[in-house]
Amino acid sequence: MENPSLFVTYDMKNKRESKEEVLWVLGKVGEQEPIFLSSRARGIFLIQTSLDPKEVTKKLTQLCKEQPDLFWYTYNYIPIDVWCSSELDEMEENVIKLAEGIKQDETWRITVNKRFYGKYHTIDIIEALAENISWGKVDLENPQKIIQIEIIGKQAAISLLEPSDIFSVSKVKSEI
Repeated sequence: MENPSLFVTYDMKNKRESKEEVLWVLGKVGEQEPIFLSSRARGIFLIQTSLDPKEVTKKLTQLCKEQPDLFWYTYNYIPIDVWCSSELDEMEENVIKLAEGIKQDETWRITVNKRFYGKYHTIDIIEALAENISWGKVDLENPQKIIQIEIIGKQAAISLLEPSDIFSVSKVKSEI
């Protein structure tokens, strides 16, 4: 089975309703048979989609702008480029490959979220990974590219994203 390509955070007190919401909204953007894979972290769905996950999040953003009342129980939808071990050397290897997508004149940042992982402090992970990127310019507030790392125990989901690739329900609703 393939690795999940979509990382979704949701209201863990309403798992059933959250799953129904995900199924409904993904169906509205063309994904009729998403596969939910197990996650040991509460409040997170790991989803395998047959569609391009970055296109899915863009379509969900538009759907939320048009019909914000469809979104009550889910919070963030994040496309995933690659899964690897949460060992620092393996994350470094994957970040270096993905960072090739950052152009010389672009700004970037690294965002790390950890669950069931205490091996390194977040700032230590960011510093270790950032030292491998010598081009572009760091911009923590308004980057053109985001290296997003979601760690769950021994696994890490890593993506190179533009800010518009991440669908945040609260952000979209606040802009309406």
